[in-house]
Amino acid sequence: MKSIRFKLWAGMMALVLVVLLLLWFFQIVFLKSFYTRMRISDIKDQAVSVVQLLDEGKYEDFQEQLDVFAYENNMSIEMIDMTGSIAYLAGSSGMNGQLPMMRNSIRNQVVVKVLNGEEAEATLDHPRMGNKFMLIGLPVNTGGDLSGALLITLPLAPVEDTAFILQKQLVYISIILLAAALCISFLLARSFTRPIIEIKKTAEKMAAGDYYAQLPVRQKDEIGQLAQTVNYLGQQFAKIDQMRKDLIANVSHELRTPLSLIRGYAETLRDVTGNEPDKRERQLGIIIDETERLSRMVDDILHLSRLQSGHFEISQSCFGVNDLVNRVAQRYDLQSQQTRVAIRLDLADDAIVKADEDRVEQVLYNLINNAFNHSAAESTITIRSMDLIDRIRIEVADTGSGIPAKDIAYIWDRYYKAETRAADAVGSGLGLAIVKALLEAHGANFGVESQEDVMTIFWFELLKA
Repeated sequence: MKSIRFKLWAGMMALVLVVLLLLWFFQIVFLKSFYTRMRISDIKDQAVSVVQLLDEGKYEDFQEQLDVFAYENNMSIEMIDMTGSIAYLAGSSGMNGQLPMMRNSIRNQVVVKVLNGEEAEATLDHPRMGNKFMLIGLPVNTGGDLSGALLITLPLAPVEDTAFILQKQLVYISIILLAAALCISFLLARSFTRPIIEIKKTAEKMAAGDYYAQLPVRQKDEIGQLAQTVNYLGQQFAKIDQMRKDLIANVSHELRTPLSLIRGYAETLRDVTGNEPDKRERQLGIIIDETERLSRMVDDILHLSRLQSGHFEISQSCFGVNDLVNRVAQRYDLQSQQTRVAIRLDLADDAIVKADEDRVEQVLYNLINNAFNHSAAESTITIRSMDLIDRIRIEVADTGSGIPAKDIAYIWDRYYKAETRAADAVGSGLGLAIVKALLEAHGANFGVESQEDVMTIFWFELLKA
């Protein structure tokens, strides 16, 4: 299997090779013709500028500029009139002011065409030397009328020499480019793949259970962001692993006490008090209470599992808030007497809301249970409702131990109680997680306000029907 480093290196090298091949193709096939056309076009533009002086009546300037133009470009330039006679000659010349190969039919054809007002071009070969020349004919207009022609003989040898030099230079450029591309593509591929390999190794450590493995984040690009995400993933895995350990410790602790009580009283019933009705009834009552406690714990775990898996439905209906609050509060009368924690109701005028009544009732139960678990004797739990025009806000407040500010963000997590539980607190540590899941399923606003050792207020809001 080819590594990503090799694939990246090979891809970049392939790109460089394609660019070089295209460069070679155009340089070899089209360079000479392209360069020749550009050279001819430049010569024509300069010649037109010089002829413009003649049209402006500046004959001496015209001659001077024409001589300079011919000398600088190593050309022969003839100025002929409408009869074909030479009016002025500039630049290198042969016999009688003309190059030998210019006395031929091709030249005559160019002259005829130019004296008819058209531009003309022709390629000529020297009869003895074999050199190539380009004959360029341009019409000359003075005062808006055709007055003659300008014949420019441009040697093509410098053009061919320049093209050859450029092609030879391309060989060196190609070698340098290939060497640079080899080094740069290798370094670039390694810089890309090295952090990916580190991420792979860290992910393997996490898969093996080392959730605290961390990646060094050296970059701020997408790979750096990926490394940060993997680090965050490891932190979340570590958190989940700790929660799993907390679950085992918490459930083990919670199960140990009722199971020990059930076993102890069952053995006592069997061996000692089976024939004493009063003791037997009291011990059977304890066994039943502890069994119910176990049942509630298991129900909480199963219920939260269903909520988080999404395998439950919200069945909305219209119901009165005050009726629900009163019904729930009445069920805590006995517990209130036993714990000496008073329940006080502070309800606004009754309002009808639209929600799943059973789920809202469960939310209230869990919040009140949580308040009891953190309230000392002689304290008060207040359940109040407030009318917010389109919503009803329900609050459960206690004057218990409060929540440290640093822990408020985590109280909705599962088994949070395992880290903050009081010695005499009871429950599975899942109540607030269930509350959160149920309220989120309703799309309801909810939250908590707390001052340590002063009070805690849990609240949620339901839409009016």
